Amino acid sequence: MKLVFLFLFFICGTWTFAQNELQRSEEALNERLLALRNAKTDEEMDRLNGVFKKDMEAFLKLEGAFDYPFTLLKTIAVLDSEDDLVRIINWNIEYTDFSYSYAGFVLKKDEGKEKVTVTELIDKLDPYTPKPEGIIDAKNWYGALYYKIIPFGHHGKTEYLLAGWDGGTTGSNFKLLDVLTFSGNTPKFGSPVFKTNRTTLKRVVFEYSNLSNMSLRFDPKKSRIVFDHLSPESPALEGVYSYYIPDMSYDAYRYDFDAEVWVLQEDVIMTNPEDKNEDKSFYSLNARTGKVEKNRLNANWISPQDKEVESNGTHVARTDDPQPNQEAAENLNLPKARHNKRRRYHNPEMMTDDRSRKNKKTTKD
Repeated sequence: MKLVFLFLFFICGTWTFAQNELQRSEEALNERLLALRNAKTDEEMDRLNGVFKKDMEAFLKLEGAFDYPFTLLKTIAVLDSEDDLVRIINWNIEYTDFSYSYAGFVLKKDEGKEKVTVTELIDKLDPYTPKPEGIIDAKNWYGALYYKIIPFGHHGKTEYLLAGWDGGTTGSNFKLLDVLTFSGNTPKFGSPVFKTNRTTLKRVVFEYSNLSNMSLRFDPKKSRIVFDHLSPESPALEGVYSYYIPDMSYDAYRYDFDAEVWVLQEDVIMTNPEDKNEDKSFYSLNARTGKVEKNRLNANWISPQDKEVESNGTHVARTDDPQPNQEAAENLNLPKARHNKRRRYHNPEMMTDDRSRKNKKTTKD
């Protein structure tokens, strides 16, 4: 019994020491990151980013870094796949002329083992250069901030759908869908899984006006990525994507469980997510008392097909498409995903300095 107690004491002590070392290292990383965010010149940003990148790589190679729950680094994205095998650490730099560069690391854990491979992402793309259409490696990365990672099955392997954002140029922003795959533990970007009418794409890139915002999010109940349909501000501007804005309609890439690809669906119907705990209310001025009062909002959607609602007529309503099997929709042809408590990410549009974007100048060469 005494030997068992000593063994447990040794294990707990080793784990505590490792966690303390990671915490101290994160504190040092945070100091580097804050210095980077407070830099005033482009040259200083590049120098401090190099220092931060080197220290981050050293941190990620420490034992326990793959599962470490970052708490201090508020302006980096930390994405963890639900199969607990991939982690992406990702951040951006906003230069004084409001152009961007990106940096990051991909961590791949061998299934059933503790070995973790760390690969640096190297941004090689000029903001005005079109995003590549083919498969690329980490040394020729185009640069973006990823905010969602979704494992899915494709031809007997697990691939990872990525949703990302790029501040682009002074006139355009970008949203993109890409796929992370692995050759052994070497990451690759791009996979022929996006079926658009008669075309197969390895990644999907959306360019739109810098003065607008495009929604692109995952709808797990229907196993699809839903996004704003973009149109030019006027017909004469067709093809000039810096003048494209959402037109209040929606398209989607829906996962086909049989073909194991993402198929484009145009003009889908969007519904708000259910939130039974949401307090639906509004404030108004009581004309009699002169005071502002909180009132209950009776605005729940009523299906016109519900026969128990007396006010419904006999017409047939256009409703959303039926949902697939819920369990299949969550798993996307994968084994049951383990619950991951450490998964978190930041809004990429918020990962910039506090400088106003209203007075943009020229884009950095």
